[in-house]
Amino acid sequence: AEEFFPKLVRKDDNDKFMAPANTWVFDKSEIGTYERTDLIVETYTEGVTGRDAYDLLKSGVISDNDLEAYLDIYLNAYPAYKTLDEACREHYREKHRLELREDRQVQTVGLFEGDVLIATMKLILFSMNCFGRMQTACGLMALEVHPLHKKQGAALEMIRYFEDYARRHGALLTLLLPFQISFYRRMGYGFAGKLYEYHLPTAVLPKPDGEARRHLRLLQPEDFDRVLACHSRFAAQNHGMVEKFEEEVRAARTDIQVRRIGYCADDGTLRGYVAYRFESASDTNYTRNRLSVEELVYDDGVVLRALLGALKLQEDLAQTVLLRTGEEDFHHLLEDPQDVSGNYIDYGFLQTNVSAIGTMFKILDPAAFVTATAYRALPQGTLTAAFCYRDELAHRDCRTVLRFDGGRWSALPEEAPAEVTVTCRQGDLASLLMASCGLESMVRLGAVAVTGPWQQLAQLLHYGQKPWLNSDY
Repeated sequence: AEEFFPKLVRKDDNDKFMAPANTWVFDKSEIGTYERTDLIVETYTEGVTGRDAYDLLKSGVISDNDLEAYLDIYLNAYPAYKTLDEACREHYREKHRLELREDRQVQTVGLFEGDVLIATMKLILFSMNCFGRMQTACGLMALEVHPLHKKQGAALEMIRYFEDYARRHGALLTLLLPFQISFYRRMGYGFAGKLYEYHLPTAVLPKPDGEARRHLRLLQPEDFDRVLACHSRFAAQNHGMVEKFEEEVRAARTDIQVRRIGYCADDGTLRGYVAYRFESASDTNYTRNRLSVEELVYDDGVVLRALLGALKLQEDLAQTVLLRTGEEDFHHLLEDPQDVSGNYIDYGFLQTNVSAIGTMFKILDPAAFVTATAYRALPQGTLTAAFCYRDELAHRDCRTVLRFDGGRWSALPEEAPAEVTVTCRQGDLASLLMASCGLESMVRLGAVAVTGPWQQLAQLLHYGQKPWLNSDY
């Protein structure tokens, strides 16, 4: 075509899923982006599973024989803080060899082109709190593509396999930490609750009273199993939390720079703990430090205040404290929540924290999700609601119909009539059903479209806690 139309230019590009494509431009005006049909290996017209797509190339669990090729990909995909010398390579060689040998929750999977390993990832089977009960969720960790095989759709095929793996293992949700938010939004992923980071003067933390001091203990390495048990109880009490997985436990157990203070009940039960490390806050004055809090785990507000009081006792050693929480209303706990930045935002607002998006999740089958969480306590009311969305990876329009009655929810056939219809993105449906956003605000912002008495539906979907987690995966 270019031969007959000199102003027509073809550029190598990628489509929105990062698969190979051509973008055509005529006289500097873009015509469109179209997939590279010459690279199609197979065509499906009635749906395709991740296993089907993955098997077209070659799937496999990474073994010891693949370790050197795995390291080539891993060290080039995550180069930060790595020297890439032989000592570095040996460290990660032994680390991954240990994971392959001992881990049961995590499976390391590779994508091969012929005999060449071109991409890898780790899949984690989590135990996750969904509205007060622990359910199976599947997490994606360390998705990596070989530097010379990027932008050929490998990451997309890995995601397909990941979701198929999750379905086969009975996971209600898939979880991931995004390297590029828009990439996963286009695949149907929504947001969990946000994380709030406070950098405060240590002096503003609540002062511990005599009763609180009586329960505080400086924990030792031999207390680590009690710490794990306490964290598991915390996860079981908080919507969206996950229990620690093997690699995370191993790293925490061997990190000797982390200190922990615990709150012990009279019967010896560890009811909460704070894990923190000291960090230098000055290049020239060794007495200037900050406390960086890595975990803040508590059974209730009394324990939380006592643990914050324990941090306040360290203000002679650390002038500021850096802590993270998913609690939206944490600032109400402090007499003065203004952070150390001194930042002023028009008009008359003082900065208290910065917030961040981390975990994104996807509900693979909304009807099955609702059936599995039929125990969820809902406000009283009777309503039938339909949720219409586009399944981005399956390229089809979907409709999920839910019945609310007697303080519970259930799934109806997709063709069932509904009093309310919500039209939204697939990821936003996950956020609505997991209660990490409110329907009222989504309507107000124009993020969803509604018909019928949606205000009642907004009340029925309300839950007292947004899901949040800060697991290191």
